[in-house]
Amino acid sequence: MNKEQAKALREPFPAEVIGKLPKAGVLLDYVGHAATTDRLLQVDPDWTWEPFALDHLGLPAVDERGNLWIRLTVCGVTRIGVGDGKNPKELISDALRNGAMRFGVALDLWSKEDLSAVHAQADYLKLVADLPSITDLDVLRGLYNEANRQGWTDDLHAIQERAEAVKSAQNPSSK
Repeated sequence: MNKEQAKALREPFPAEVIGKLPKAGVLLDYVGHAATTDRLLQVDPDWTWEPFALDHLGLPAVDERGNLWIRLTVCGVTRIGVGDGKNPKELISDALRNGAMRFGVALDLWSKEDLSAVHAQADYLKLVADLPSITDLDVLRGLYNEANRQGWTDDLHAIQERAEAVKSAQNPSSK
């Protein structure tokens, strides 16, 4: 799986395909089987799944709790999924959606926090840790704006000093 395929799997779904599922007194957002399957087909038309085990009739077997365990393969990568439900169709649908989530499909709906914000903060922290090696003023400007937005005054000072050092190095006659 390449980065473009991984990114395409994680793309947010449009609001019109996000449903509401009542669970424990609250409504949870979810993406149904059809939208999940469509996403898998868009990224890898040859995706497959197989059950962990077959029963005595050669059909997918369930465990002692009634769960269906599967191997979902997308772009040559295999991950495990598990499904529960009242009938085989629900078991398979739930297992596929659960397995697809392991590839990032609709992961933002499963998460309690804003994953894009978590990734943005992690990227910011990596850049700030690497501040002494940054020589791109646009990157420094972006870091400064983010630190200012977040109120991280210690970082503001350090980023500003780095930007001044980069400007001096790029234009030594301005000293």
